[in-house]
Amino acid sequence: MKDKLENFILSNRDEFDLYEPKPGIWSKIEKSVHKKTINWKGFLWKAAAAILIFGFSFLVHDFIYEGKKEIAHKKIKEKKIEIPELREAEIYYTNMLNHKLQEIQPILAKHPDLNNEIKTDLSELDSIYFELKKDLNDNIANHEVVEAMIQNYRLRITILEDILKELKINGKNGHYENNETKI
Repeated sequence: MKDKLENFILSNRDEFDLYEPKPGIWSKIEKSVHKKTINWKGFLWKAAAAILIFGFSFLVHDFIYEGKKEIAHKKIKEKKIEIPELREAEIYYTNMLNHKLQEIQPILAKHPDLNNEIKTDLSELDSIYFELKKDLNDNIANHEVVEAMIQNYRLRITILEDILKELKINGKNGHYENNETKI
């Protein structure tokens, strides 16, 4: 098939060359091809927008990163505050509290009102304890704060001991009175 096409083109060559383009047509084509220019205003506008977006995202990232870094430093700071006496006291008094709570639970099962009062009182003391712990982080190992924390534990144990003693006495007599033992 290729040979037939070539033969046809070669035999009819004169007829193909019959029409020539005008001489000015090529200059018009060249002008339209070379007229492509860069729109600098559009380019600069896009570059400025890209720089602004990049800068804004960098600032947002930096702000978020600094916030996380600050939180991490606070956590590290909180972890660094280890007072051996306080740690030992926490372990000792927590064990005593757990023991007293286990001892008082069977008796409190019979008195749900008293059980709720005790839970409320202990939760108030817990919140006070956590506030003291925050103060300890702010005042770094302040002796008065440590003493107040230990006193908080002692107060919880005293409350439980008093209630246990009262319940045992009332249990022997066969009656119980709600004496409102709020702090």
